[in-house]
This record gives sequence, C-alpha cells and structure tokens, in this order.
Amino acid sequence: MPLLRSPSITTIYGCEPCHGLHAQLRAKAESEGLASKYHILGCGAAASDLLPALRDTKTGVTSGYDADVKNGVFDTILCVRVLCSVPEMERTVRELYGLLKPGGRLLVTEHVVNPWRSAKGSLLARVVQGVYMMLGWSFFVGDCCMDRDTEGALRSAADGDGGWESVDIQRSFTWSAMPYISGTLVKKGH
Repeated sequence: MPLLRSPSITTIYGCEPCHGLHAQLRAKAESEGLASKYHILGCGAAASDLLPALRDTKTGVTSGYDADVKNGVFDTILCVRVLCSVPEMERTVRELYGLLKPGGRLLVTEHVVNPWRSAKGSLLARVVQGVYMMLGWSFFVGDCCMDRDTEGALRSAADGDGGWESVDIQRSFTWSAMPYISGTLVKKGH
C-alpha cells in the first residue's frame, strides 16, 4: 500500500474474498493515509463477482462500462499473487483484460510454474512444485496453484484484440520452486 499514495490515484478498489482479512486491510489503508480512497470489495477477481460488487459501492465506476464497446472500467489493475488462486485463471485474466480501459495497464507479480524447459529454469524445482501440490499446497496456502502458466495466460488474454500494446515481464527465482513474474502489460488504445 505505500506505493499507492500517489495523488494521481484517486480511487482504489481492492478485491478480497476472505472477509476475515478486511479489518487488517482497513487498518493498513488507514495507516498509509488511503482510507478515504480505498474501497474493500468482498469478492473475487472474476467479472461476475467484481462488477456487482463495484455497482454496490454506488461510486458510479461502472456507469459507462459496456463490454461490447470494450471501453473498460479501470485505468490500472494490480494483481499481486492473485491469479495463482482464482478458480478459472484463464477466464479471469481475459475478464480483467476486458475491464481495462483502452491504454490501461495490468501490473502483475504472480507465482508461476517453474520454466524448467528454459536455460534458467530447473527440472528439480519443477518436480518439487509437483510434490508440494500433491502434498496439499493449495489447501494450506489459500488455493495457491504454484504450477500455473500464468504468464502464458496473461500474454494470450489480448489475442482477441490483436495482442497487447506492450508487454514488459521479468522472471525471478526461476531456479527455485517459487519462481514469479512481475511486470506491466498495456492494453491497446483505440
């Protein structure tokens, strides 16, 4: 949250389906001086959950939204270790892409499957990921699926519109069982 203090950020909608975390989120938003612009939504990131929750805020954020026109809702969407735990990742990523305004940015930091077939990946780390998943990693860590091709889903989300305007993704800890990607994907403007 300290990175969200910019005066150019006027409103923040934070999806958090775990209602038990809402008090902590409110306290953190308040301690960072964001309480007046941070709206906690008790929903997941899928559009079928998110759009009704946004309408319930009565802020008017969805009043001009039209999925057919592809005009989107958000200037920026931030996903930090979210996509590893949503039930239908590919669908959710496509829906988030649809919720971006033309020229909007999707900022991500996400767990990913170890790129074991690449020079910097590790077959041993990929095997460890598989073992962790078999031993119940998802159950114990909030439905986190560390073996998803999140980067592939992100890159292909814009295929129906001719691709992203730009993609800048870095991979980190590719030698480990906990590799992640971080970066920015920008939707084409009209």
